[in-house]
Amino acid sequence: MSENTAFGTRVEAIAPRIVIDWNPYTNDGPVTFHYERLTTQADGTVLERTFLGVLPAQISTLLAASYTITHPVTGEESVEAGWKLMAMIKAATDAVYAAATPPVSLSDSET
Repeated sequence: MSENTAFGTRVEAIAPRIVIDWNPYTNDGPVTFHYERLTTQADGTVLERTFLGVLPAQISTLLAASYTITHPVTGEESVEAGWKLMAMIKAATDAVYAAATPPVSLSDSET
């Protein structure tokens, strides 16, 4: 939103809570973004957090768009297709599930 170099503060809108209600049968569903205004100092100290509201979107709409993303270290920008959003969330979900689920041995699956 804004940055004040004289005071060393930055104000931005963030969505620290995003709820995805995915329907695997339709491959669609609602997404709700819970927005806050965050004011920080240059060192990262949070000065103020204010709830702004909830904005809805549909998964299908988000996947149909393209997004300009910025590399957090290099600042390099690239445009990515929205379908990659679902692919990345699916890959992360699979990785978390695999890490939390004990491996099944052949003898377990035979019983």
